[in-house]
Amino acid sequence: MAVIDFEVQGLDDLTKRMQNGSTYVKISLNEGLRAIGRLIVPAKGSGPLADETPRVTGKLARSSFFQIVGGTQNQMLKVSQPAMNEAGDFYGFWVREGTDPHEIRPKNKLALRFMIGGQVIFAKKVNHPGTKPNKYHHRVLARLKAPIQNIVNQMGQRITAQLSGR
Repeated sequence: MAVIDFEVQGLDDLTKRMQNGSTYVKISLNEGLRAIGRLIVPAKGSGPLADETPRVTGKLARSSFFQIVGGTQNQMLKVSQPAMNEAGDFYGFWVREGTDPHEIRPKNKLALRFMIGGQVIFAKKVNHPGTKPNKYHHRVLARLKAPIQNIVNQMGQRITAQLSGR
């Protein structure tokens, strides 16, 4: 077995950067995820997602926000629209995914109350025809694909530059 000794310049520095690199990579990932979040929802209730959200009351659009969830090993960007109706149901899912035909019955009341044409009408149930899905969140992400890719590319460049000592 042959043993060969030789000296390499900069290997110690590269090893040090690699050891510190994991922290730098985590920080860069966190910064990149935050930049993507600010692109989709710059401030609570604002930005492209809120602009595209259907507005009956505006409550769903106003509830839009993002957060970084998970630990340092598994960071994820989570964009939420947690608006609830009077019964405490998160209704954004129904807007985005639609509903099948269903009956609406009053909760803890004897009848539903409607005002139609100036008249008050009471009903024990209403047959709802269902709603079509409104995939506004897919349209927003499709439109933002290029800027999101740009943020990811910049993250990769920063990480590569840090690890290579530039």
